[in-house]
Order: sequence, then structure tokens, then C-alpha cells
Amino acid sequence: MSQKYHLLLDSSVILPYYVPEATKNAKCAGRIKVILDSVRNHRTNALCYIPNICVAEVITNLDRQAYSKWDEQIYKLYGGPGKTLHTMRYRAARRKFFHDIHNGALFYQYELNRYHILALDLIGPVDKYRKYYRKRDQRSMGASDLLIGAMALHLKRLHSGDHFALLTADRRMDAIFANACPKLNKNTAKSLGLVKQAIELGFEKWSPDLYPRVLDLERCNNASLINFFGEWPLRTRKLHGREPKA
Repeated sequence: MSQKYHLLLDSSVILPYYVPEATKNAKCAGRIKVILDSVRNHRTNALCYIPNICVAEVITNLDRQAYSKWDEQIYKLYGGPGKTLHTMRYRAARRKFFHDIHNGALFYQYELNRYHILALDLIGPVDKYRKYYRKRDQRSMGASDLLIGAMALHLKRLHSGDHFALLTADRRMDAIFANACPKLNKNTAKSLGLVKQAIELGFEKWSPDLYPRVLDLERCNNASLINFFGEWPLRTRKLHGREPKA
């Protein structure tokens, strides 16, 4: 457990940890449980960051799971019209989440700041320029998702790129941050203003290595997880004589 990992998690993987039914993809729910239980029980040495904007997203999504009986997307997850997450499970999930974010017990809240907003210049133009992952009925990414990518970009700068990853179940994150951005040629990057902005923002120079690794827990293969963590699945059993993190 000597190697330390730094992980940035978005709400698409955090919500299924507390309410597995909230995702149609059982693989994602199972994988995030293995990762966070391994961290919780000191089996994997990792600092788990959660963007503060994702804290709000998780809370509002929990509310949606419990109260939106009219929402077809919700009641389909729970058995039909009028069905939602049971009130007791909703309250338990909220309590556990609040406990896990209190004083960095399991998640360290990562605050949005001006550097992240400025770093949008390194990813936003690519998302709008490249029809990389979209079908005809899909739009470009919203500001919140792009800001999470900007946070990941800065965290990679602060920590070892080999041991930092953005964990998500949103395929757009992987498509843009880990594929479209790094695969730009230098001339295209220059025409989009990325080369100039990278220097102005203190990244020394623009290169494909600037962008963070993304692990899409819904779609990546086990080999990708082994490549990052060194093994898969991770060990999750509680350590004798050592209390879980939260």
C-alpha cells in the first residue's frame, strides 16, 4: 500500500456508491464500491477529491431519487410509475455521504477557484471544436463538466500524472479530456489558442501530456484498472486493529 494515488471523482460515480440503483450500469456501481471500500479500509492509499460543485450535485440527485415520483427516468429504476427510492434508504444515504465529506473523512472537498476557470481555455475550445463523441442529437459539454476537467488538469499538475486519475461514468469526460485534447496536433492546438494559453497559465508549454488520465468506470476494461492500480479487483477487507476511515 506504499504507492499513494490521487483521485478526483465526479457525481456520476459517487451517487451509485450510496445508491447502486441510481445507475442502470451495475459494473460502475460495483467498481466504485471496490475502490472506495478499499480506500476506506486502508487497503489502497489514496486521497479522494470531490469537487465542491459535485457535492451539490450528489445532494440534489439523492433528493431526485426519493421525491420525483413523476419522473419517468426515476420510477423506471424503482419498479414503475410512482416508485422512488425508499425514504429510509434515502435518509441513510444522505447521512453516510455527509459523514464521508465531513472534515475530509473519506472525500476531500476540492474548491473551485480562479485557476480552474482560467484553465477552461485549455479544454473548452476542444470540446466545442471537435465532434468527437457526439451523435446528431447530442450537444457539447456544460460548464460544470468542463470545470471538473479543469480541476483534474490542475490536480495532475500538482501530483504525479502516473498516479492521478479522474473517475467518472460520463463517457464525454474520457472522450474529450483523455482522447480529443491529447490527440490534437500542434497546429490545431495553436489555432485554438491552447499553445499560448498553456504558457500564460504557467504550464510551461502545451503538450498532450498536459491532460489527465480518465477512468470511465462504466466502460473501461479491467486491464485499464490494473494498469493504473497495479491490480484488480482491489482488496477491501478491513484491516485487523485499524478502524475504517469513516
